[in-house]
Amino acid sequence: MQEIVVALGSNLGRPDLNVSRAMARLAQQFPEGFSASSIYRTDPVDMAAGATDFANAVVVFQSLLAPETLLLMLQALEAEFGRPKDHGKNTARTLDLDLIAVGTQQLSTPALTLPHPRVLDRRFVLQPLEEIEPFFRFPGVNETLRTLIQRAPALDLDLWR
Repeated sequence: MQEIVVALGSNLGRPDLNVSRAMARLAQQFPEGFSASSIYRTDPVDMAAGATDFANAVVVFQSLLAPETLLLMLQALEAEFGRPKDHGKNTARTLDLDLIAVGTQQLSTPALTLPHPRVLDRRFVLQPLEEIEPFFRFPGVNETLRTLIQRAPALDLDLWR
C-alpha cells in the first residue's frame, strides 16, 4: 500500500459543496487510511480578474493502484462534476483534483509528474496537508511542511464557513 495525496479545488457553483461531495466519493472509493482536511477558502491564484474564491482541501488515503490509474480515476470524477476534458489552464472549474504524491515515487512522464511539479509553491495544498499529515515529507524534499509553508508565496487561507 502506498500513501496517496490528492488536492481538491473548486470555484464554480457551490465550491464548498463540490469539494465536500468529491471528498465523500473519494472516501467511498478509497476507504483505507482515508483522512480529509478542512475546507479552506482561498483567493484565486494566477487567474483572470473577477475569478471567484476557491474552496480547497486535501485528502490522504492508501492504495495499491498505479499512479496513472489513479490519475484516470481522478479525471473521471472531475468529468462527473462537469469539468470538460479540454479545460484551459488556470480557468474556473467545478472540480479540480490534483494527484500530489504517490508514496515515495518520483515520476516524470508527459501525462504525470510526481510529486506534483508546483506543490512547493501552493500554500493552498501544503497547509491543508499539514493539518492531516503534519510530518509528511515529499519524495526528494528534505524540508518539513512547516518550512515549505513558510517559504511558499503568501496566500490567505480561511476555513470555509
